[in-house]
Amino acid sequence: MSHIVSEGIGYGLLISAMVKDKVTFDAFRKYYNAHLDANGLMNWKIDATGKMAGENAATDVDVDVAYSLLLAHKFIGDDSYLAEAKKNVGLIKKHMVEPETYVLKAGDACGGSMTTNPSYFAPAYFKVFGEVTNDDFWNKVSDKCYDILFKSWNAETGLVPDWCKADGSTPADNVSWAKFGGKNYYYDAARTPWRIAKDYVWYGDECAKKYCKTVNGFIQKLGISNVTDGYTLGGKTYRTKKTSAFVGCFAVATLSSNDQEFIDAAYSENINTFNDSYFYDILRLLTLQMQHGLFVKY
Repeated sequence: MSHIVSEGIGYGLLISAMVKDKVTFDAFRKYYNAHLDANGLMNWKIDATGKMAGENAATDVDVDVAYSLLLAHKFIGDDSYLAEAKKNVGLIKKHMVEPETYVLKAGDACGGSMTTNPSYFAPAYFKVFGEVTNDDFWNKVSDKCYDILFKSWNAETGLVPDWCKADGSTPADNVSWAKFGGKNYYYDAARTPWRIAKDYVWYGDECAKKYCKTVNGFIQKLGISNVTDGYTLGGKTYRTKKTSAFVGCFAVATLSSNDQEFIDAAYSENINTFNDSYFYDILRLLTLQMQHGLFVKY
């Protein structure tokens, strides 16, 4: 092991909360809290010796961490989880949402209207955050996420770029390091159906329904067994590898469908897709938890 990324800690917290594993959850929680930045959010990269190797926090991580604490409160029952979740939600509001625009930033020290990431958009979480804190601010963040999503997507396929500006255009600022300039549906964007489908499953949101219906149309035309790991927004594939980062996240979108055969086929494809890395394997588990009904609304 050369390093640990905060993303993995967030995913581990979600997974362990869902299976009511307090020992594992508390271990991840302790690690997260041992590596906070000046804003009280976890630095995104830690080396093998426990030293910070990548400063500042990534927004997708901290929305997952805040929601995992709510799940832990629901399933494990310790009130300290709820208190910490509310604290983290407040820090996300202060440091990870662009003032006045409600645009979700890339992190606590970067991003905003010129650089945002559609796969970080978690409108179902934000609705829950609003309910837990009695703060309508989060409904505005959710609405802004959909505004950007539908400005950035291809209306025929539902595919969105890894990175974009708030007006939906690409390239986003300061992402020259991103594969394909951040313009394609690649390993960041691949998580978008997993996040958006929750808003349909939990809330029946019409925007989520519209998004999932379009993505499902693309999947049905393509065939779930033919999913590979990279597309232009128009749906042209340029990769040949099959991973659950794509298969599993697409499969979660099928939960919005009334076609049980389609849902079952997507589940079978996900459970039979075998991976060879942390990122693929952990998304396989997270998406299967969603398909099994374990990933629930707080």
